[in-house]
Amino acid sequence: QPEAARSVVGGLENQEVGRFSEKEVLAFNSSREGRTLVWVFFVFALFFMWPYQTMVQMQSFLVKEFPEKGAEAGATMLLFTTWPLLITHALLSVTGIIRRLPYVVKITVPCVVVALLAVILVAVVLSPSTSPDFLLRSLYAAALIESVGQSLVEPAVFDMAGLMPSALASQGVQAGNGACGLVVSCVQMLTRLAANGLAPIGKKELEVLTVGFLAIMGFTGVSMVTLYFQRVRQSSYYLKYVERQDPHENIESEQVDLSEGCAEQQDATLFGHCADNVRNIAKALRYVFPSFMAVFLTYCTSMTLWPVIPGASCVAPRAGEFSPEPDQDNILQSWWFDLVLLCFNFSDFVGKSLRKSLQWGTQRLSPATQLLLAGLRAVVFVPIILACSAPQSFDPRTARWINLSAVFFLGISNGWLSTGLYLGLSTGCLIADQLGKTVLQEYIGACYQPMS
Repeated sequence: QPEAARSVVGGLENQEVGRFSEKEVLAFNSSREGRTLVWVFFVFALFFMWPYQTMVQMQSFLVKEFPEKGAEAGATMLLFTTWPLLITHALLSVTGIIRRLPYVVKITVPCVVVALLAVILVAVVLSPSTSPDFLLRSLYAAALIESVGQSLVEPAVFDMAGLMPSALASQGVQAGNGACGLVVSCVQMLTRLAANGLAPIGKKELEVLTVGFLAIMGFTGVSMVTLYFQRVRQSSYYLKYVERQDPHENIESEQVDLSEGCAEQQDATLFGHCADNVRNIAKALRYVFPSFMAVFLTYCTSMTLWPVIPGASCVAPRAGEFSPEPDQDNILQSWWFDLVLLCFNFSDFVGKSLRKSLQWGTQRLSPATQLLLAGLRAVVFVPIILACSAPQSFDPRTARWINLSAVFFLGISNGWLSTGLYLGLSTGCLIADQLGKTVLQEYIGACYQPMS
């Protein structure tokens, strides 16, 4: 059976034909409802990434609001925004809880919480009686809650898109993911230009900008719930391809299959004692582990190196050193963090939108090769960005442009590799399906969302 599954490896089109008939794929791609769903998934990704991007772009606000611990606050905010997402999603996936929750819960509950959170934060930021310590702790708590909520929404959207009969739906999710960061960066920089020109932005302007982003965050939460019920849940493709795959539809039969040969263990878990299930997990890991590790390494490299380390680097000569253009250097320094954000977000979006290149990658690159590329990416970019950031190993006027170039290629490789890896993971899911309805499919094949 694994040999039969391997026959589907050969590119995006073959993966689609392996899971669906050519007629189904063409019908989805050519129908108005199918094209609408592709755009809806794009907007979904744009919206569910907005809270994350809102918290990330608060770096400049934190520096102005808390000058005595601006760098520390920014790094802490990034930790609260990213690592709880990774840890929670990993735990939910490994334990299988993420598959036991219905889509309506995974979409609506976090989005409603985010909308309420946005209202509370706007009141806290605007209130003149709010103490600095309470404001900072409120922002940390909001980042933590948003991160946990995203660990439910993001895989649910990827899952729904991956169950559609075309890879265009999943690529729409990835493109929307990248577009969100680009939109946030552009809005922030255009607002700053309109308010102060090239001059450094003041604390009051940053406060207004932050409130605006929080208001949009609340809007995205409400809009996602509306889109889900009005556009996605009512579509014939959702009813046909997603609802029938919901584990809640056939929970009893799945439990019987999961416990086959081990009657006393009706509620099998990942670390269950049934020997058959353990062997199936080992089989699954042979196929999906390289892809899983490549995804993990890709995102860890990006989140470790960006945005705080290059964004906080010095781009002007050190104190006491001669600068031929001190005014220009000061202006550039004040814009540097925004430029680092824009550079990565733009290149990440480009990497996720290179459809022909991504198709070539899924056809030619095996999961082991993708893991090797993810490792080489870390080996190349970690020393370059660290050498160009504080403490810098050479002149800041040279280091700044090497740093920005490295951030650009870090972003484009992040977008291309992450999207290509999700496309490649569909092969692992196909192989998982071939191995039967066991813990393998419940915890491995179904947890890593297929892209086609």
